[in-house]
Amino acid sequence: MKGMYIRTALGAVAAALVGLTGAPAFAASGCAYTTDAGTTAGKTCFDDGGDIYTVYDLDSDNEGVVGWIEVKQADGSWKAYARVYVGTGYNTHKGNNVDVTRESAQLKIVACRQNGSGGTPYSCGTAIIAGG
Repeated sequence: MKGMYIRTALGAVAAALVGLTGAPAFAASGCAYTTDAGTTAGKTCFDDGGDIYTVYDLDSDNEGVVGWIEVKQADGSWKAYARVYVGTGYNTHKGNNVDVTRESAQLKIVACRQNGSGGTPYSCGTAIIAGG
C-alpha cells in the first residue's frame, strides 16, 4: 500500500513538471519579399529569437526597400512597428530590435520597394506567421 502512494506521488510530480515546462515554444520567424516582376529587390525577415526584423536591399537599381512588422491585436486590428528603410545599395541591410507584445498573436511581415526614405511604398509583399 505504501508503494502505491509513492508511485502516485511520483506520477503527480512528473505531471506537474511536464505542466511547468509544457511543449517547447517554436520560433515564429519568417520573411516577406517585394513583389517585383522577374526579380526580388528586397525582403524583410523577422527573427522571434531576438525580436528583431531586418530589411534587405537585394538589387542594385537605385531604389530602396522599406519593411516593417505588424502584430494582430485582441480586437482584430494590427499594431504596426516602425518602418525601416534601406537605400544604401546592393546587398545592404538594417535591423530594428523590438519588444513584441502579444507573443502568441499572428505577426505580419511587410517588404516594399521605395524611392527614397520619404517615398511611397510599392510592390509590397507580405507574409503572416503564427505566434510563438
